[in-house]
Amino acid sequence: MASTIGTIMALLVFLSLMALITNSYVPAWMMDNEREHMNQVIDQFGGLKGKVDGMVVQWTIRGSPSGPMYAPISLGSSGVPLFASPTIGILRTVPGSSSTSSVTMTFNSGGTQTIGGGKAELYCPNRYYVQQWLAYENGAIIMKQEDGQTLLAYPGLSFTKSGDNVNVQFTQIDLVGQGMTISGSHSIGLNVEMYYAGTQTYNINGNWVLTLTTEYGQAWETYLKDILPRQGLDATDYSMTMRSSGQTGVTEIELTIHNVNALTLDQATVSMTTVDT
Repeated sequence: MASTIGTIMALLVFLSLMALITNSYVPAWMMDNEREHMNQVIDQFGGLKGKVDGMVVQWTIRGSPSGPMYAPISLGSSGVPLFASPTIGILRTVPGSSSTSSVTMTFNSGGTQTIGGGKAELYCPNRYYVQQWLAYENGAIIMKQEDGQTLLAYPGLSFTKSGDNVNVQFTQIDLVGQGMTISGSHSIGLNVEMYYAGTQTYNINGNWVLTLTTEYGQAWETYLKDILPRQGLDATDYSMTMRSSGQTGVTEIELTIHNVNALTLDQATVSMTTVDT
């Protein structure tokens, strides 16, 4: 009888310890893992942006490509041995001029257009930490979660006002190739190759219209409303309209800059392909 009671008490102690581990220790450990993973991929996306920006500069200096660059991306966070499986992530690339990510510029009274855009996006459906999306789009790094979104790194877009005229500088990053989707908790590599980079200056003497099609409309709207006044433009210098689709989550932002004197347009065409590591 005493041995039976002792066995039952030992089992209760063991079950209590297991409950403490699974209910308190494992969630805290997994939250730390997922938070650490998000910090890691923010750094990795920053490295991706830095590599593309560096390739543009090298092409401008040398007049030729510098060769492919390699950018590692950690798809998911690690688990807890025996208690919790790793958290997977989903990476996808979307080429420019797609229905969810594109950029169009119109100037010289509609006679000149450039079309491009595209994005690389990592979705992290975290189970313990907040779910987040991280995207590289139009030269910017964007963070999105269910309660909001923001630009972590800004694109190459600037305005200079001289009298009543505005000069615009814009760096347009276009992603080309086949879109892809890959998921898992392992690390992959992105081979980044630049096919073209160049600079052109246009004398516009009229309106410049920038149209963004994006799934990150809130982030782009907040950024544009902040940067335009900070660079000296007032409400008479520009107008902005937004058209959102609640069903698809896609927003079209149309920014019109009035009385543009000159546009300096840096264009780069980039492909991104994956290599499992």
